[in-house]
Amino acid sequence: MVFSGVESRLATLTIDMEELKSLPKMGNRPELPSTFQLDNISEIVTALPMLFNTLNIRRAIIPAANGHCSARALARYYATLADGGRVPPPHAASFKPSLGSHTHIPKFPSLQKPKKKVCKIKEVIFSKNMTKITDPTHSHIDRIFSNPKVHDAFLGVGDYGNMVLPNGKFGLGFRRFSLKDGSVTSFGHSGIGGSTGFCDIKHNFAIAVTLNKMALGAVTANIIELVCSELNVPLPEEFSKFGERGPDMQLNLVKQVIN
Repeated sequence: MVFSGVESRLATLTIDMEELKSLPKMGNRPELPSTFQLDNISEIVTALPMLFNTLNIRRAIIPAANGHCSARALARYYATLADGGRVPPPHAASFKPSLGSHTHIPKFPSLQKPKKKVCKIKEVIFSKNMTKITDPTHSHIDRIFSNPKVHDAFLGVGDYGNMVLPNGKFGLGFRRFSLKDGSVTSFGHSGIGGSTGFCDIKHNFAIAVTLNKMALGAVTANIIELVCSELNVPLPEEFSKFGERGPDMQLNLVKQVIN
């Protein structure tokens, strides 16, 4: 969801009509309801931008959906997860492009401008095992997890193996990504329309791709393949040219192939 006052930082979603034309080339999935067969899927897909561009939907709390963020913010989130919950330092003001500088500005302004709140921070003393905060200018959180086995939880292995489906695609909360040799050191999640993010805990690597032009995942897969090859990071099979176009793309409604 998004809060009042930040709508001008959100991009307007559109559809990649050229990629949409490739849907008829993919086979139907008989096990799915008729609503999700290819005969109806084009109509559903074309309606998604109109739905998610509305202000009410963007402000709604929709579990497991409706996340709004930049690629920079999403990559920083996964960098935190890759490092066991240790939060990276904030981006410097000199980084380009500057935050909120996107050229696509939606037409809807906030219904009500938020009032500025003035907060005075006083010295707070916590218990013996917690941090003492005395600097009112310090708002950086150092770590969001204390569990040393948090990676096992995300991957659904070790003590958490009995909480996930055997040989399933998901750990606890994230999709597991496998390498060509079958090892699993990456996890992440994709959003509808081709946006995705994941991290590789073995190589301390995190990446995010966010698209304003919703597609089936070919562009995303090509970007991730290029970045991984340049940094010499193993490419998950889910993003390779021999695998799916991208994990969870199209809500896994069809089996996808990259040309």
